[in-house]
Amino acid sequence: MRRLLTSALAIAFFLPNLLAGDLTLTMATTGRGNEGRQTHLWSSKYMRINHSEGQRDTLVDFGQGIHYTIDHKKKVIQKMSWEDLEAGLEGMAERMKNLPAFAQKLMGGGEAQVTVEEQGSETILGRKCRKWKVTMGSTVMESSNDPALRPPMPVGSYKRFLRLQHAIGQLGPGASSMLKLGEELAKVQGIALRTHSVLPIVGDLTSVATELKEGPIAESAFALPEGYKLEDAGKKMRESLAKGR
Repeated sequence: MRRLLTSALAIAFFLPNLLAGDLTLTMATTGRGNEGRQTHLWSSKYMRINHSEGQRDTLVDFGQGIHYTIDHKKKVIQKMSWEDLEAGLEGMAERMKNLPAFAQKLMGGGEAQVTVEEQGSETILGRKCRKWKVTMGSTVMESSNDPALRPPMPVGSYKRFLRLQHAIGQLGPGASSMLKLGEELAKVQGIALRTHSVLPIVGDLTSVATELKEGPIAESAFALPEGYKLEDAGKKMRESLAKGR
């Protein structure tokens, strides 16, 4: 779950305004399970984050609405469709609403308050960025976003992903709060060139852009590796929820 959350956070602060060209962004990263360097690849159909030190990559297919986690060490690919995730969230919400308020609170349910603050500006890689701070309980996310730098995928599908991404790997009583967090992050404009997150259990995670390239990316860069075991995490989640009814 921690690794899924880490990969989700790597995507968390990006929001498209208009369609743009392919982008390649190199980030220096620190933090538990996040050390080293990440390469972010953007096209009109996909986003991929490669993290060789962690031996784990993330691929988002915006056309199909599918999130993949690629574990190179175990040679396993976990697949989660947005439809399955939304169905799981609805099922969890249905369960929670039948519990008394005190029980929901004990289980970490209910919506936490999310605040968004703008905190000035800074320049990274020669680009002027707006600084933001998003807080939800003990979770704090800070980012410096370039509002002029736009990811190339369609706005609608990207906003849907931003809303759902933090619930991936955290389908529990607090999932509604994760949805609220995603909704607020979706309001932050542009691509983040610097991030700092403080998360329960995970701790501090940081990333800062060291190189940015604009230009075509080969379709093969977004291909899933061959010979890996494919696990349908969304299907398993639906089956688990069905058994619990």
